[in-house]
Amino acid sequence: MVLFGQSLISWKSKKQGTVALSSAEAEYRSLRRLVAELAWLSRLLHELTITDLTPIPIKCDNQAAIYLAKNPVFHERTKHIELDCHFVREKLLDGLISLSHVSTNLQLADIFTKPLSGPSHADQLSKLAVHRTTNLRGGVGTT
Repeated sequence: MVLFGQSLISWKSKKQGTVALSSAEAEYRSLRRLVAELAWLSRLLHELTITDLTPIPIKCDNQAAIYLAKNPVFHERTKHIELDCHFVREKLLDGLISLSHVSTNLQLADIFTKPLSGPSHADQLSKLAVHRTTNLRGGVGTT
């Protein structure tokens, strides 16, 4: 999910088309897709004369994925995600993004991908400024 200030402007939840060999690989593939979207959004905002947005902070709850992005040495077990690594690392070195760890229980994007308990779900909704409405019809059809 992408926030501009406190406003949610983009989100995506999708079942991955390939089998990941580890949670770090799955997170890293998602990170690559996010960084590609952020690069596009950054160019769009720059064309709209909105500048000085970089580095764009990315919060990731997988420390292994962050390590892969920051570590210039590839290991035998990461050859299959090497292209993803180059792209994310390039954008990190260019200063487009910054990566930091966030605890899993504070990861706002989990509302799109994981089943949460009632209190956790309500807490995530409030952090996203989503308010519960009791009347979905909004007065439509009432006279």
